[in-house]
Amino acid sequence: MRKHYSSDTECLEVRLVETIYRLSYTGTIRITVSADTSLLCRSTMLRLSLGVLVLVGLVACKTPPDAGNLVLVRNENTRSLFDRYSCGSGETSPPGRVDTTQRLQRLRQQMIQANLSAYIITSGDDHQSEYVASHDLRRGYLSGFTGSAGDAVVTLHSAALWTDSRYYLQAENQLDCNWVLMKSGYKEVPSIQEWLLSELLPGDLISADSRIISYTEWTNWDSYFTKAGLRLELLLVNLVDKIWGVEEGRPPYPSDPLFVLNTSYTGLSWQEKIAAVRQSMDNNNCNALVLTALDEIAWLMNLRGADVPFTPVFQSYLIVGLTWATLYLPPGKSTPDVEAHLNANGRNEADSVRIKNYTDIWDDLPNLKEDGDRVWLPSAFSYARGASYLIYKKVPEGKAVFAVSPVLLMKDSKSDIEGHGMQNAHVRDAVALCQFLSMLEDGVAAGEIWDELSAVSTLERLRTAQSLSLGPSFGTIAAFGPNAALPHYEPTFETNRIIDNTSVFMLDSGGQYLDGTTDVTRTIHLGTPTDTEREIYTSLLMGCIDIASTVFPEGQTLSSLEILIRAPLYRLGLNYGHGSTHGIGFCLGVHEAFNTTYHENFFGSQGKHYQL
Repeated sequence: MRKHYSSDTECLEVRLVETIYRLSYTGTIRITVSADTSLLCRSTMLRLSLGVLVLVGLVACKTPPDAGNLVLVRNENTRSLFDRYSCGSGETSPPGRVDTTQRLQRLRQQMIQANLSAYIITSGDDHQSEYVASHDLRRGYLSGFTGSAGDAVVTLHSAALWTDSRYYLQAENQLDCNWVLMKSGYKEVPSIQEWLLSELLPGDLISADSRIISYTEWTNWDSYFTKAGLRLELLLVNLVDKIWGVEEGRPPYPSDPLFVLNTSYTGLSWQEKIAAVRQSMDNNNCNALVLTALDEIAWLMNLRGADVPFTPVFQSYLIVGLTWATLYLPPGKSTPDVEAHLNANGRNEADSVRIKNYTDIWDDLPNLKEDGDRVWLPSAFSYARGASYLIYKKVPEGKAVFAVSPVLLMKDSKSDIEGHGMQNAHVRDAVALCQFLSMLEDGVAAGEIWDELSAVSTLERLRTAQSLSLGPSFGTIAAFGPNAALPHYEPTFETNRIIDNTSVFMLDSGGQYLDGTTDVTRTIHLGTPTDTEREIYTSLLMGCIDIASTVFPEGQTLSSLEILIRAPLYRLGLNYGHGSTHGIGFCLGVHEAFNTTYHENFFGSQGKHYQL
């Protein structure tokens, strides 16, 4: 990518802060300055490393003293925010791109049959999860983009995908040229609603899967589209499911049964937890609570599963009444141990949980009218998206009450036993991580061949060898050199790089254990880092030290303390484009919703990356 500027001033310093695209795997980007008059210019070469991709380049130019006014001119070679790379005539596609032409054609055929002009495909599942089972990766199948965050929209003539700054480069590489990449966060980028308004005509129909879309998101869309003369249509079938089956390689859901997590790990029995939930229900004058978030159900019932990669949860719904509870599970998931644990056949309904088929919830929700006037549905909060729109529609009209799930707030604050377990899990996890870093450092120094994929497999083997291990807590981000510019990069055979002593190696990884969950990022250089790399790394480290060593009253919010984390980087005129903290679950999700306050037994990760 070449930027051309013209200048008639004696001296010009141009500070460029722009979205930069990864042009190749060489790891360098060149900014060139030119002019119609004689200039002595210096172009900067910046490596993509340390991993956050914002380019800050200083270009100094000198012109004759008799020059006129300053003029900055964008010429025909300047690309806009929406231009796609490797999509021009003769350009080579990056490795790993999927041709989605046939998939889009088949989806559009389904749209025509349903009389739809647009269809929205989000990255969630029926439980509004961040990470989903392979069976539910509909957006990834349709678009080829495998990042965990992103929404696709397909019209009869266009296709676009929205994602955030963590995935700009990954999406640019993975999306083929059928797609427009929408980089959320830029003011020039329209929202899904705004884009559809520009693409469609009044009266056109739009739809999405109402099992996947949260109530909050659906109603916001509906309000916007209605005012614009468009219609959001509720369909009870997912159109991607109609074109993606076993014949197309769609994986089934895992068949692993549930297992009981002992109170020696959890600290509280499920009976104690559900009693506290019922107290919250009573305080809010609610007769029933519908839980749809998989981590909340697993935590409340002291059960774990293996239906979602890296997160020990299981497909389920749970309805809690004041004197009864029903757990909805797919066939084959329960075991005699689970039934005994839940006292599923007990006569004392307040001390037992009935087990029914997973799909029976859609028949049972309309019958909640017999259980009083108020049915509590979880609202969106922090990372939690709340109940789906279809859950809301199935509850008798006028009975749904939205509020933050009491389970979300309860599991956010770990019990003393959970907290102790989290600390123990981190100690064992640190042993595996230290073993790996030592092997890597010694191996590279001795001339051994290490690459990103071998780093991932070696670290996973060392983690799994630790006691109580359930495997990784997310896909390991082992990124060397320019690959470290992708905050959520995962190496593949096409992108795999040799790890040596010439650049930065960034490792973001974690483990699941019966007594806790970890999330740890380390950035190292096995040779001699540049002055810029040292300066940025040190600033990031200073921010981590500042927040870790600060004494503050319990209940202080993230927003009031985040300046401590970012301040050293701000002093360099730099920033990073994502959040600084997220909660971590107890043998659950590595990204856990929390109430944004720091309190005793809160466990979270200070996630700071700056990609140069």
